Amino acid sequence: MASTELAMQRALYVGNTISAVVYGGNLFLYAYSTYLLMTSIKQVQRRRFYIGFGGLLLLLLTIALASNNAICELMWIEQQNYPGGPSAYLAANLAAWYNVFGTAADCAANILTDGLMLYRCYIIWGSSVSIIVIPAIIYLGSTAMAVMMVVESAMPMSDIWQGLAARSGISWVALTVSFNIIITALIISRLLFFHRRVQSVLTDQQRSTYTGTVAILVKSALPFTVLGIAYLATYIQGVPSATAVGIVWGTFVVLTPQLIILRVASGVAWSRDMASNISLTTLHATFPHNSSSSSSSMNCKDP
Repeated sequence: MASTELAMQRALYVGNTISAVVYGGNLFLYAYSTYLLMTSIKQVQRRRFYIGFGGLLLLLLTIALASNNAICELMWIEQQNYPGGPSAYLAANLAAWYNVFGTAADCAANILTDGLMLYRCYIIWGSSVSIIVIPAIIYLGSTAMAVMMVVESAMPMSDIWQGLAARSGISWVALTVSFNIIITALIISRLLFFHRRVQSVLTDQQRSTYTGTVAILVKSALPFTVLGIAYLATYIQGVPSATAVGIVWGTFVVLTPQLIILRVASGVAWSRDMASNISLTTLHATFPHNSSSSSSSMNCKDP
């Protein structure tokens, strides 16, 4: 038992340390993206939305990290002589308001991030509603389970690692990870399709910008998805390392959309007309003599 408690506290320390580093990256990305959005001479659609959205995510992450640091400061310093030690204090105060507040902030950030990923998938697939029907249903289910987990974790003497709160938490993580796997697969398949399609038409720099490895990693949120799978596996097993993985996963919840917003601010994000523009470029290269008539025909179909 003592070794398990020590492993849990060590995981909490490691998770907080890594998340502090990632938080610094989030802070820089938001500041830089805001600077680009405010000073860009290009007309960036929804400029205020992206600034506000990124700021809200950063605020939620700040609340979540402050909550984690507060519980650690209390159990390791202020209440180090608590009967049973730090682990007993942590178990007795998991339902404390600041802890629940931090959990709620993390869940809210995840809901917002998944919503942005759903919208980006919709854009990349040419505003196709049918493509996002199944992910949207899973998204609604994960949102419901996140709310249920927060409510259950606020109950006196509740524990997010066991009981009803844990079952709700596992269901939420399972649904949100499933959602991200599907969204990641849809976005990667779409980008790879266009990468092959324009391979002989665009320059290396153009291909790298919109369908290159970095673009695929950022747009598909692949690192976030892989980390979510690792968190789900450790959460289900109930091993102490789940604490560290969960805390780091919570910071990547905000890092992923900040990277997408940075691409939007830099003017290299996938736009609503990107697919049709690539199709026109390919058509122009294939049928150069009919390029003007083809371009006019395609433009007429655009509202």
